[in-house]
Amino acid sequence: MTNQIIGQSLGILATALTALSYQMNTKKSMLTVINVATVSTAMGYLFLGAWSGFALNVVAFLRNAAFTMQKEGTKTAYISAGLFTVAMCAAGVLSWQGPVSLFIIFALAINTVYMSFGNPQLFRKSILITSTLALIYNILVFSIGGIANESIAIISSIIGIIRFKKDKADKDQNVLIK
Repeated sequence: MTNQIIGQSLGILATALTALSYQMNTKKSMLTVINVATVSTAMGYLFLGAWSGFALNVVAFLRNAAFTMQKEGTKTAYISAGLFTVAMCAAGVLSWQGPVSLFIIFALAINTVYMSFGNPQLFRKSILITSTLALIYNILVFSIGGIANESIAIISSIIGIIRFKKDKADKDQNVLIK
């Protein structure tokens, strides 16, 4: 029972951090906050016995750290994305819990590819796909914090898409006026 409470609490902490991360306007700031959320998520899965979620989030932490130090849209970023996608798949196979693992494997592998582009707005759009897959995983492993985390990530991502699209439209309009 204690493991459940700790695991769910860590998932709820990750929820707050994830919502905050999608409101950041730079790749580096997004990844910094996401990394703290990823550690919380991984530990939550560990306490819940959701091994695939734990293993893949450990790889995601390493991926995020690597991407924070890389310039987006470069050959290095694309090679890293390929290597981390393979690592995600390997971690998923090694921590296999049955077909349920496919949801988190696909979610984090797809997420890795989109992160390599370095476009915060494109990354926010990819969250609509990847968080939906992760949401299904969290429902199946019954991670209340994970369910809340992915639901809020989807909503927060939509807000960020709209918010930064409006900012770009305002800037474009100002250029036309001048």
